[in-house]
Order: sequence, then structure tokens, then C-alpha cells
Amino acid sequence: MTGKSKFFDLVDRGRAGQNIGLTIGSPKLEMYMDGYLPGTSYLIGAESGVGKTSYALWAFIYQPLKEYLSGVKQERDPYWIMFSLEMMQEQVYAKLVSMYIFDNFGITLRFKDIFSRGKDCILSDEHYEIIQQCEDFMDILDKRLLFFEGTLTPKSFEDKINELMPKFGRFEGESFIPNNPNQVIGLFIDHLSLIPGKKEAIDAISRSTVTIRNTTGIVSPILIAQFNRDNSNMERIKGGLQEPTKNDFKDSGGPYEDSQVCLALFSPHSHKLNTYRKYNIKVLEQCFISITLLKSRFGSSDIVVPFNFFGDITHYIEMPKPDDIYDYERYTNPNYLLENNEEIIDKPNLEDNTKNDFNFIL
Repeated sequence: MTGKSKFFDLVDRGRAGQNIGLTIGSPKLEMYMDGYLPGTSYLIGAESGVGKTSYALWAFIYQPLKEYLSGVKQERDPYWIMFSLEMMQEQVYAKLVSMYIFDNFGITLRFKDIFSRGKDCILSDEHYEIIQQCEDFMDILDKRLLFFEGTLTPKSFEDKINELMPKFGRFEGESFIPNNPNQVIGLFIDHLSLIPGKKEAIDAISRSTVTIRNTTGIVSPILIAQFNRDNSNMERIKGGLQEPTKNDFKDSGGPYEDSQVCLALFSPHSHKLNTYRKYNIKVLEQCFISITLLKSRFGSSDIVVPFNFFGDITHYIEMPKPDDIYDYERYTNPNYLLENNEEIIDKPNLEDNTKNDFNFIL
């Protein structure tokens, strides 16, 4: 195909609605990154303990899968190949099942509740029966989430990808002919800092994800990275510049350069901020996370979106404008998500102690 024919092919696919991605559960972010699409490289970063893996599961597995199972965008037929270097398969399933249980039963079942971790957390018969009702959902995960644990090297990564891709199409020379050119295959690596060999191995694997993305057109790498808040970055934070930058990515800059969309999570509470962009963090504490679209090769970047975060059920919900929040306590418990309430507008008088160079989307 000529460049012109490829160009018009993509234009015509868009006119037919084929360039619309699956949801990631955030209409505001989707305005700028077009949802979850095949053939796109995503990078997600955060400091340790902020919830980067949880967000990746929420936005790039649970939300797209839920939309697909509702009958929307059936041509996407999503699958995931997950190299988990930190969490075991049953732990990942617990996170996803917890999301599913809250959405379908209105019950908060934490990770530790599901596995009865602690003498005061023995799973009740009632809750065990609810988990049993999630077996069909877990059967879908068994089918669509191809899970691999253990050490990851550039060679073992390439070998496993070459073994799995014939499930979704066929190689012809240097080309790949997908069974379904509209399908999206998520390629998770969680997380990059745990790859032995550090920079050289990370860069090699990152380059391999770009090759498989470009060759297949249906594989979307989703790489998870941990921030490196070194002395220079900490001085920046002390100066009031809290939002993450590309310099926060640890071990190697290769994945950032290879990514097409980069998202960064930030917890004001972990930095002991009482307010953040007029939000009352003193009340919200860990229930507030901001997500910055640091990079998008398809449109605007440096966009910050505020989220209400509930770790017990792994839910990330877009926050209202701070001027529209009359009761911050409401956003410290996920039960409000089960209600249908009209918002009451109030204007809290809070000092904003945040400096930034980003557009804040409300």
C-alpha cells in the first residue's frame, strides 16, 4: 500500500466508527486520549503505594471488559497478555472481582476480606455465596486474561509473544495478518522496575513492545513504571511543583520515549498536603488521586483530572468541581456511588498551595 492509500484507509475506518476506543472509565481523559485503542502504547507511572497497578486494572482491563460484555464495540473482542512481576494471578483476580462485586451487588469486599487475611476478616457464608456468583466473570477472565508470572528477560518476552500471537493471526514474512483487524490485545508488564538487568533489559523489552505493536496493529502495550523521586525532583516538589513529570520515571527513559500515551498518578495526601487545587485533602486523604496525561502523540497533553479513589474496591471516579462539593465526607465512602442524588453547590474557602504548569480539567 502507498502512503496515500494507508492514509485514506485510516480516514475511512474512522468514518465507519472503527477508530473509537473502548472506555477507560473517564470521559474527561477519553476526550484527549480517545479511549483504549489497538496499536497504541500506554505507559502508567506513580510512586510506590499510590495505586498504579490498581489503576491499570481498573482502566485498561475492567472498564473495557465491562463495556464489551454489555454488547458495545463487539468488534474489539479484547484479550490481555499479562506479565505480572509483582502480583500473583489470584491477587489480580481478587482486585477485579472486588470491582465486579461492588458494581453488581453494592457490597464492599476488600482484598483481605476475600482471602480472610486476619482473624477479624474471615469471609462469611453470605459473602462466599456472592463470590461464587462471580464464577462466570472469572471464567471470562480465564479465557481473556493470559497470565504469566516469574522472571522476565528480553528473550523470554519475545519467545512468549511469538508463541501467543498465532492465536490472533498469522505471520507472513515480516508482516502479521490479524484474524480481526479491529481487535485489541492488551500487553501488560507490571512493573518495569522488577525486570532483571534494569536499564538495558527494560529498554530492550520496551523496544520489542513497539515492534510487536507496529507489526500487528492490534497489540497495545500497557507498561507500568515506578517513579524515581531523586533529590532534584524532591527539591522541585518542595518548591510546590508536585505534579509528576517525565523525569520522574525510574531506571530508564526508554519506555517514556516509546510510549504514545503516558499517564501519571499523584497522591497529595502522601505528600502531606492539606489542599490541592482547592480540594480539601485534609478530609479526603487517600480518597483523592490526580491523574496527569503527561504525553499524548494524538492530541493535547499536560492535562490533570481529579479522581475519587476507593482502594478497598479499586474504583476511580471523576471528582466534581471543588466549588460544587458541599460535603467532603460524602466522598470518603463509596456508598454514594449507589445513590441517585442531585448535587448541591457550595463554595468552600480553601487556600490552594499548589503550583503547576498543567491544564486542570473539571
